[in-house]
Amino acid sequence: MPIESRNRKSRESSSSRPRDRRRESAKSSKAAAPNPDLSLVQLIQENAVLQSRNQLLLMYSDFQTEMPNDGKTGIGTWLQSRLKEHGMPSLMRFGPRSRPQVFRRDEFSEWIKLALTPVGSRSDAFTK
Repeated sequence: MPIESRNRKSRESSSSRPRDRRRESAKSSKAAAPNPDLSLVQLIQENAVLQSRNQLLLMYSDFQTEMPNDGKTGIGTWLQSRLKEHGMPSLMRFGPRSRPQVFRRDEFSEWIKLALTPVGSRSDAFTK
């Protein structure tokens, strides 16, 4: 019996180590993950297409509009057309469909305006 308990202890200690390593690597990868709203700003500025499994949804008081994930439409172009047509949304939902982040108007209104202005116009916006 003592041999069996020793084997069990050695198995438990060796099996717990990989789990701890996985937890540590998961923690470090979460800490190193870029801020989602900053990456959205970059995507807007680059007029990049929406990545598969991601969604961009603008929520207004009585309706919502979702960006098509067709691989052709640029995020900046789509946002500009929606803002021109409907104005500033109340909420913005962005990210993977399984775990999107929702931003309130007060959280995104400043950076969305900056992200949508052309690079040359930004210096003019800061001087005014």
